Amino acid sequence: MPPATDECRLNRNLCGHGECVNVHTGYKCECYAGYRLHPQRNACVDDDECDAEPCGHGRGICINTEGSYRCRCLHGYKLLVYHGKLRCLDVNECSKPDVCGQGSQCVNLPGSYKCDCHKGFRSKSQRQPACEDINECLDPSSCPNEQCENTPGSYECVPCFSGHQAQGGVCYDVNECQKRGVCPNGRCENLPGTYRCLCNEGFLPAADSKGCRDIDECEDERLCANGRCVNTEGSFQCQCYPGYQRTQEGSHCEDINECERPSNCQRGRCINSMGSYRCECQKGYMLVGGRRCQDIDECAIDRGLCQPHGVCENRQGSYVCVCKDGFILSEDKHSCEEIEVDMEDKKECYLNLDDTVFCDSVLATNVTKQECCCSIGVGWGDHCEIYPCPVYHSSEFHSLCPVGRGFYQEEGVTEYGLSVHIDIDECVLFSNEICKEGRCMNTQPGYECYCQQGFYYDSNLLECIDVNECHDESLCTNGQCKNTRGSFYCTCNSPWTPDASNKKCVDECQDPLNCKSGHCVDTPGSYYCICSPPWILATDRNSCVTLEEQAGEWRRGDVCFLQVDEDLICSHPRNGLVFTYSECCCHYGRGWGPECRTCPQRNSGGHQHSVIILLVLKGDSSEEDSDECSCANGRCVRSYLSTMCDCNTGFRLDHSHTRCTDIDECAEPGVRVNPCKNARCVNSIGSFKCYCKNGFVPARRPNMCVPGTKTQHVRSRAL
Repeated sequence: MPPATDECRLNRNLCGHGECVNVHTGYKCECYAGYRLHPQRNACVDDDECDAEPCGHGRGICINTEGSYRCRCLHGYKLLVYHGKLRCLDVNECSKPDVCGQGSQCVNLPGSYKCDCHKGFRSKSQRQPACEDINECLDPSSCPNEQCENTPGSYECVPCFSGHQAQGGVCYDVNECQKRGVCPNGRCENLPGTYRCLCNEGFLPAADSKGCRDIDECEDERLCANGRCVNTEGSFQCQCYPGYQRTQEGSHCEDINECERPSNCQRGRCINSMGSYRCECQKGYMLVGGRRCQDIDECAIDRGLCQPHGVCENRQGSYVCVCKDGFILSEDKHSCEEIEVDMEDKKECYLNLDDTVFCDSVLATNVTKQECCCSIGVGWGDHCEIYPCPVYHSSEFHSLCPVGRGFYQEEGVTEYGLSVHIDIDECVLFSNEICKEGRCMNTQPGYECYCQQGFYYDSNLLECIDVNECHDESLCTNGQCKNTRGSFYCTCNSPWTPDASNKKCVDECQDPLNCKSGHCVDTPGSYYCICSPPWILATDRNSCVTLEEQAGEWRRGDVCFLQVDEDLICSHPRNGLVFTYSECCCHYGRGWGPECRTCPQRNSGGHQHSVIILLVLKGDSSEEDSDECSCANGRCVRSYLSTMCDCNTGFRLDHSHTRCTDIDECAEPGVRVNPCKNARCVNSIGSFKCYCKNGFVPARRPNMCVPGTKTQHVRSRAL
């Protein structure tokens, strides 16, 4: 009886991975390939084929998959379908050609192979089982007296070629040139297995090239023309006929050249011939006496030359035309042509051609190439498109600047037939670009840059640079030097104080000439003297004297001045009369004598002394005038009024006209130019010194330094 219910139709997924078949007892499952019936669940489940090691034991790894499996084969095995199943089968490496190389036998193994090497072969390495030939020739003992040649699996001993010698299985060439007496009259050249002789000049190699024989050069009839050939060992000699001499190389006899004597053809062209010569004159000359060429005066022969716009002027061998104004010489200089005015381009002038700065080194704009390149410019152009100036002393430079640097030629303008050359005023042309912080003065040629006191001119930077006077250790002794722009000042250590110029640290009381016979009291920037009785202050206010000494000085008559200004300059002399110092100061004036000795203030101690001196003078008027005179750094000169000081060079009178003081040439007011050129000025007592700047050495001219080498600079810095 058929089943009452069809479970397969009611539940289509009843068997899973299989077909459901309805039966009278119910249903049954017919599983797909790779699946099996689960006994308990009555359904199809995956069959794990890897349990039966289908890939092969030890040949690969089985990986189960849903309804099937796959094999991952080990090295030496490959995947194949065997009897309908996947399996890992051994790879026969020996089936590949030359897998073990020459001289070997391949043996297949499960998953691998090995190489059995024949005699004379060996395995290359443990990693590479192939076989390689053994080179027996690497062993020197294999062929001790012959050449060893390796063969596959063996070797052979071969005798050496002629001229070779075996050593350690290798044949080496024998150098026959090391033997004495080889190749006389030549040079030996070693060759593989033999040698040859390279013969000296005058010798030929033998037939076997192993010797040299003399060449009889005289067999060549072309040698020793105009003479007789004499053969010598390795050479020959020409014995020349009279009137001939051997050439420099000695292979022939040549004619004696009479033209080597200038007297044979003066101012002409001497043409030598065999045994003689002739004299040919250049155009513009004629032959006189067969030996001298004389100039032809073309201007005298043809009066119409250079007309109508010029005058003919004879020259040696030719003539030139001196053209009138408005005309210039033609190219052949034998006629005058009207000037065609052609204004030359004007562009920018550059000082530097360095790629990094040349665009910023414009000296001037709107200048001609002559104005730029014939002065200090190195390039000329527009908008950084620079054309370098010609190299100094080159032909291009002389063509552009015929007179040299500092001048340019004005085209078409002549004076007395010669071109006019005009000086280039660099100071106007380049304005402030060449003499910054200084005063530019044009010279012919060139220019000079005058810097203010305390500056020096740097020719590279083209400007005046501040001199650091503090580099001179002699400045500000007993203090510290402080540099300023164009000058310096001193800060002094105690008890020294700056002088009036702030450029020296002084202590006037240390000078024994100050306050003689008295006590010196130092004050900031000055000093004063204190005299103890019976000493009184002298009229120079710099020493103490007795009343009698002062009276002797004041007894003489001299001019009396009614006014003394703030600069201690006397004026308004009293009626041209002569007075003593006391008479002048006690009654009339404010200064006395040509030295302008100032009178003491009224009612002061000095004024009372003057009164005492006046009384003394009146009481003893018969005493002679004193002849004492003291002029340090000078000499006493007696004038019609009094005795004065004539100072030595480098000194000048002070305000009292009784002392000679040093002139500071380096800081002299009103001096326009630094007395030291390219150097630093340092004052000294009665003179000054010039210390050259770095890179300069003393010149022959005094107080001047010029560029020099480093060695010269180290040897001499001061002038």
